[in-house]
Amino acid sequence: MPCALLSACGGQTPAEKAAADARAVAEVEAAQKRKPPIQPLELGVIDPTVRRVFNLSDNGCGFFTDPNPGAFPLAVIGSDKAVFQLNGEPAILASDSGSPLIAAGIRAKYVGRQQSAQIARGPDRLTIRDSFERIVYQATGILRCTEPAR
Repeated sequence: MPCALLSACGGQTPAEKAAADARAVAEVEAAQKRKPPIQPLELGVIDPTVRRVFNLSDNGCGFFTDPNPGAFPLAVIGSDKAVFQLNGEPAILASDSGSPLIAAGIRAKYVGRQQSAQIARGPDRLTIRDSFERIVYQATGILRCTEPAR
């Protein structure tokens, strides 16, 4: 009778089956914890065309790494969203209403599906993180802000 029981279980004892199941679960959990390599991120300027497409006003702030007055910003930041040009594609991040206000009604943190951005003052800095909270872009620059007309 023991042989009939073993053949019904595929030749494994209950202890062997439990050990195999535990190994399989451990392999799946290890695979889920692995992070892909950091993807390079190139930040482009927000030119007037992008401003028009996303209906961005002149209110809020722009983040510049080029100190020249005619330079285009790398980010346009408003009270409800921030727009970036990431790897040639526009990306919109929503303001994190739980983060502190830092200037002209803008927040310190903006979040999206694949990235989050943090803006700091003194010195002005922009940090972008991937979905695993790893820094993929960081620069110091100038945050130029305009208050909405009243």
